[in-house]
Amino acid sequence: MAAAWEAFAVAEQVADAVAFEEVGDELQALMAAQASAAGRSLLPLPGLGRPVDVPPLSPGAEGLAPYVELLRHVQAALEHTAAEPGTEEGGRAAVREAADKAATAAGALLATRER
Repeated sequence: MAAAWEAFAVAEQVADAVAFEEVGDELQALMAAQASAAGRSLLPLPGLGRPVDVPPLSPGAEGLAPYVELLRHVQAALEHTAAEPGTEEGGRAAVREAADKAATAAGALLATRER
């Protein structure tokens, strides 16, 4: 959960950076940032850690590929976690919703540089 929380934070930073690019789709970047923030808000705060600095983005869709892949990995991990037995239904629903937010953020982030 802590890693997913951090991944959402990184994705939000990336989306914010893309929003200020002249060549990016600002609306898609905003959608990616909002979905990332919403996904992060559904997860518990990590007990440890520190903010991750995002390096300058490489140009084109290839520059966003690692972050899109990260969000898709988070989606899969959260879906797996939600399917595990022993979790209360309210917790499962929040984790499933966070997985949906990861999918939304990944799609929107990828679309920011596709025009």
